[in-house]
Amino acid sequence: KRWAPQHCTMSSPSRKVMFRERKLSSVPKELRGSAYSHVDLTQNQIQNFEVFGEMKSLKRLILDKNGLRSLRGFPVIETLKTLWLNNNRLENLVEVAEILEKSAPNLTYLSLMKNPLCPDMYFGDGSSDNAYKRYRMLLAFKLPKLKLLDATPISKKEREEAQTQGPNLFRMQRLMAEDDARKPKYMTPTTRSISPPKKPAAFLAKGHVRYNGTYSEGNRFILNNQL
Repeated sequence: KRWAPQHCTMSSPSRKVMFRERKLSSVPKELRGSAYSHVDLTQNQIQNFEVFGEMKSLKRLILDKNGLRSLRGFPVIETLKTLWLNNNRLENLVEVAEILEKSAPNLTYLSLMKNPLCPDMYFGDGSSDNAYKRYRMLLAFKLPKLKLLDATPISKKEREEAQTQGPNLFRMQRLMAEDDARKPKYMTPTTRSISPPKKPAAFLAKGHVRYNGTYSEGNRFILNNQL
């Protein structure tokens, strides 16, 4: 088709479309009202999400490497089940959680690896990072249908802790986010409440699979029948 140049692949039988490395700042208008269920916009500059709200069959959305700093303006997509936002610049966990709670109420798979809001999963000595546990708890609390976060299933224990401790944790994080918002921009961002600022690292999930941020390969160990 005329509007399908190099790096764009469309597959009608499975209703998939890919626009990789196109330097797009908005979703192609040709997708407005389309029946595609899988959209891959890896490595672009997407800042406008309006068209997604008019895709009534959208189930899987990949926005890795888009330089995203916020999800403000993200439309309600009740059909959305899988969302990858790896390797962006998202810092405000509270804002992201609140937006997804309203815009993607049926989300089951979410990946936010290599964003400032996502703490390292493990310290160098292999000990579990409590900051990462709180991060998972907050998202499990705001997204009750979530099954998989950053390539790791939400456990029964995590779900129970999210239900009992989530409300207080979220209130605390929201107060800290509001406090940060009142400070000059050069001061420490909201993510200080989750974890000290540090260079994004590779994330080691179960099975020792490593996410390296290349395209959307970081989630390739998620089985097709899980999507």
